Amino acid sequence: MIALVDNDILFKAACFDLFEELILINRESAETSVGVLGAARYVIPKKIEKNVQVPIATAAKAAFQSFVDTAEIVEPTEEEQLMAADFELAAQRAAVALDSGESQLCAVLIVRGLRLLLTGDKRAIRALEQLLDTDTRLTALAGKVTCLEQLVLEPLSTENYSKFRTAVCREPAVDKTLSICFSCKVEEATFESTTAGLKSYISDLRSQSNRILTP
Repeated sequence: MIALVDNDILFKAACFDLFEELILINRESAETSVGVLGAARYVIPKKIEKNVQVPIATAAKAAFQSFVDTAEIVEPTEEEQLMAADFELAAQRAAVALDSGESQLCAVLIVRGLRLLLTGDKRAIRALEQLLDTDTRLTALAGKVTCLEQLVLEPLSTENYSKFRTAVCREPAVDKTLSICFSCKVEEATFESTTAGLKSYISDLRSQSNRILTP
């Protein structure tokens, strides 16, 4: 296991049916597993049912189940839970947003020496950047956190652009940033405009989280 995936990425990859493009692209081989928190098995299907229309919801749940069957289920140890609680307390004191799922994934990555955290939570990314200055344990995360826009930009090409745009625009409410980048409200869009939009969002986040984000 080299990477951990948060629930936001799991939800959106399922809705878009882009698990292979968004997550496998960051793995060394198809046999190298990624890790997800055990609770994701129950949280994601319920979130899909609540937020996505049928029949897309049915397909999304099937895509998620297929993916999670190949993933490594992560249950934080007592040490990792205590570390996560420290991070959450520090976040509360600093008045920044870091929920329990993100804090647990951070603790697991640090303790187990993993390489990547894939997260769609920009508030958590900004929070971790700020907390780097108050908890030296978090320096192990430096350059290891990848946001959703990076995950989309990396595999995006002129050849698969239509597939990505169709996937995002059939349920544009799933991610507003991506729906803007793919110009879901207009009939046509271009690869160049979309990549420019993704790069702009990444650049903005990097200006606030340069140490935490992957290069």
